[in-house]
Amino acid sequence: MSAHVKVVDLTGSPVIDDHCHGFRAADLVELDPLGWEDRLTMMGMCFLSSGQTDRTLAGQVTGLRDSTVFALTARRWLAERLGVEPEPQALAAARAAAIGADPEGYCAGLLAEQNITAVIADEGYPQPPVLRAEFERSLGVPVHRVARIEPLIVALQALDLSWPDFEAGFEARLEEAASDAHTVGFKSIIAYRTGLDVGTPTAAEAGQAYDLWRAAGWPKDRGPGKVVRDYCLRATLRAARRHDLVMHLHCGGGDPDIVLAHARPQDAFGLLHDHIDQPIILIHGGYPWMAEAAYVASILPFVYLDLSEFLPWATLGIDRELEMLLGVVPAGKILYGSDEASEPEVFWLSARMAREALERVLTSSVQRDFLTVAEALEIGRGVLAGNTARLHGFA
Repeated sequence: MSAHVKVVDLTGSPVIDDHCHGFRAADLVELDPLGWEDRLTMMGMCFLSSGQTDRTLAGQVTGLRDSTVFALTARRWLAERLGVEPEPQALAAARAAAIGADPEGYCAGLLAEQNITAVIADEGYPQPPVLRAEFERSLGVPVHRVARIEPLIVALQALDLSWPDFEAGFEARLEEAASDAHTVGFKSIIAYRTGLDVGTPTAAEAGQAYDLWRAAGWPKDRGPGKVVRDYCLRATLRAARRHDLVMHLHCGGGDPDIVLAHARPQDAFGLLHDHIDQPIILIHGGYPWMAEAAYVASILPFVYLDLSEFLPWATLGIDRELEMLLGVVPAGKILYGSDEASEPEVFWLSARMAREALERVLTSSVQRDFLTVAEALEIGRGVLAGNTARLHGFA
């Protein structure tokens, strides 16, 4: 059987994006049209989301763009879609014209072409948050939300409360988020703040650390604030259990704000083991330590892996990692996500890359007699949409 034959065909299979970030379609008109390719790349996106990156270095992003596989692929694919030559200025002009004519229609069209039927939005970025209903209007599909806890902590810090009032306020905000019918989970980026090596502080220990942290002016380091953040994350997991919500936990790399020395899946193992019977998604699947995350998900029954960030920016490495993940982890625990956080085309590009990569990898699995065609199709459809819908309760 030829390796080029597509035995597993996922054309038209629904896609649910389990991790993305909000934007307003109307705001796209105000952005520099020539800068869209820079903003699309991993490095360019990190310039937008990071508070540490020196923006005077932005020229380096532009200089490296034409040697970045993802940028070159995006340019050619979008040019084909818009019917222009894959030349940066011509493409930027055609894209700007399409967006300017109908911003919401342009965004909705991207999702419709890949049959993206729903998304789950992390409202923690950007700040101030894009309201769920606004994002839904921009995309034309249902938007579910995960409530990120770090903005809750920042808001409470601004009130300069005593520890008992801070603790009560945090719990109240968790309850408020959980009461929203559109909330399907909580989210933490503690890996960006103090690391995934989460301790087990008592309320009294957290209170003592809180007073020190407050007196020091809320420094962003692994001092007393780490104890408070660890306590808040464990309180969030208790709230998630009470309300039958899924915990989304950033794991792996990110922009330059990440505490990279403590962001690996192995760093989270103690926390995950303590909550062995509770659904926790490792957002980004531990990328670039995906084999490590795969091992964790293969032995802890309620640890799930999300493919965002790896998809779409790994480009040439996608098939290799997908093959490893599907070979190690029960496929029902692997969820599609894009980590769209800059340009709407990320939705379209990521879904297309994921669908085609799954077809290649699963076709190979059939050719090698590991799976039947029916089994491979079931796995592919689950990764693209079914697993996310089932886990979050909107199947």
